[in-house]
Amino acid sequence: MKKSTAGYSTQLGLVVTLIAGSVGLGNIWRFPRIAAENGGGTFIVAWAIMMILVCLPIMLGEHSMGRATRHGLPGAFKDFIGKKYTWMGVVVVITMFALNAYYGVLTGWVFYYLGLSITNGYAGADKAELFDKISNGNFTMVVIYVSLITIACYIAYKGIKGVEKVSKVFLPILIISLAIVSIYSITLPGAGAGLNYLFSFDPSLLLGSKIWLEALTQAVWSAGAGWGLVITLAVFTRPKSDLSLTTSIQVAGDGLVALIAGMAVVPAVFAITPSIEAAQNILTQDNFGLTFISLTNLFEQMPGGYIIGVLFFLSLGLAAFSSVIASVMIVVLPMADSGIPKKKAIIWTYLILIVWGLPSVWNPSFLANQDWVVGQMMVFGAFLSCFALYKFGVSKVRKEFINNPYTGMPIGTWWEYSIKFIAPIIILIMFVWWSIQSIGWNEQWWNPFAPLSLGTLIMQGGLMLLISIIFNNRVSDSIKEKYYTGEGFPAIPKNDYSD
Repeated sequence: MKKSTAGYSTQLGLVVTLIAGSVGLGNIWRFPRIAAENGGGTFIVAWAIMMILVCLPIMLGEHSMGRATRHGLPGAFKDFIGKKYTWMGVVVVITMFALNAYYGVLTGWVFYYLGLSITNGYAGADKAELFDKISNGNFTMVVIYVSLITIACYIAYKGIKGVEKVSKVFLPILIISLAIVSIYSITLPGAGAGLNYLFSFDPSLLLGSKIWLEALTQAVWSAGAGWGLVITLAVFTRPKSDLSLTTSIQVAGDGLVALIAGMAVVPAVFAITPSIEAAQNILTQDNFGLTFISLTNLFEQMPGGYIIGVLFFLSLGLAAFSSVIASVMIVVLPMADSGIPKKKAIIWTYLILIVWGLPSVWNPSFLANQDWVVGQMMVFGAFLSCFALYKFGVSKVRKEFINNPYTGMPIGTWWEYSIKFIAPIIILIMFVWWSIQSIGWNEQWWNPFAPLSLGTLIMQGGLMLLISIIFNNRVSDSIKEKYYTGEGFPAIPKNDYSD
């Protein structure tokens, strides 16, 4: 009998693909800023706890769902907990379409700045004016965005083997480039103050709620819990490959990249700026201001800044683009489950992303709006995963799926309590907290057309839910195959993306 070639070529390929899919802009440009704003080492402790108590349990469960059902998101929810819950997978797919549409724009900005770093294009320029020019109605950005989406869809067209091959190239270059920047950063004169600031620990800060909510936000938005990444990529894993150790390495790898990024950014800011206050002001800017304005200024000032700037934007670009590729897989796999031919699915995905993304290319306010709505819907997606695992039976998931005969790291009953109580409660608190926070961002918080309002979240999120529920039965009926038999992991199905 000929051995099946479906799925990942090796276990290492699986791990690399999972980490590459998880690592993104949140690790490299968001983590250093949020850590610096919220107590440095104290935040890191809270963030690590949230990664272990919330993200790891959810991602272990999602890996089980994907491997057991062998379907993309709608089919996974359908076969795991019943036909009437298919809409839960559909709403996450819609969310990921929205994410890819604006995230591709952010990725385009990073590659634009990579080009500027290579050509010394931002040297001597007013960095704020330059970023404004790039992010507002720039036709070159349209070309870059369309090019990136074209390449991402082509790689997805090649199936999981194509995604694996690209991840094996991107991830090592990303980590090596970021590590070089980090080593250089911590050896700069005055960098010690930045390291002390980044890793300072004040246990009294752990008594406040904000640091825990910020830590949870960073963990959920960065690691991949709730956005269908793990469910999708787990579809192509071998039935006998280790589940718990693989997912744990994925979460640890995502966290390690974030820590390296923190050591690359924070010490450099302290080393180059004239005072602690000035460094703190830089680090408390938003993601765009820190990355595209302040850091480009620092790269221009520091010795060896040309090389460091190129390596930084290279690592940032590869991190972002690897997430875009994985996210395209998330939205095209359900089409294969519904019998849509691969070429047609890729073309439709491509056209939807182009149309949905162009407003974000042209108008940063539209991009900010999408970022706000998608961020909250991703949190909602994490809650849906908890619900699905709870309804299926957490004890059964842990004993039959996670602690299967091939596991190298058995998971205890703490996982069941996390999925039933800890993770969903904390996630709901996070969703409510950010929703309440949004009321203070805009006087017209009720306005559904205001960019960062509670009203726009309710309108767009509600529309996503309504569409998903209306088409629940149609999507469910279109998924003809059922691979899960009630126990164990079925073989990897022969679909358009598995070879």
